[in-house]
Amino acid sequence: MNDFGVLSKILMVALVVTFACALGGAFLPGTAGVWSGTACIIILIAVPVLRVTWLVVDWSRTRDVKFALLGCALLVVLATSGAIVFLR
Repeated sequence: MNDFGVLSKILMVALVVTFACALGGAFLPGTAGVWSGTACIIILIAVPVLRVTWLVVDWSRTRDVKFALLGCALLVVLATSGAIVFLR
């Protein structure tokens, strides 16, 4: 049930990829640097959302209703703030 080993491997890969993208964004000239920096920011936003989603699914499977509802509330707040940013 708890696939935290898989989650930790995903997070470790994301860490390495984010670091590589940050270095590319800092040191690559031109369009490649801009794309690398943009990828870094996208990963920095997406990985915590993935982690919370993973934990909500795990908490739902183990019938831990309180944590699952709190995780869902956090995801709703994130989705609402993202919608507000895109609508403004």
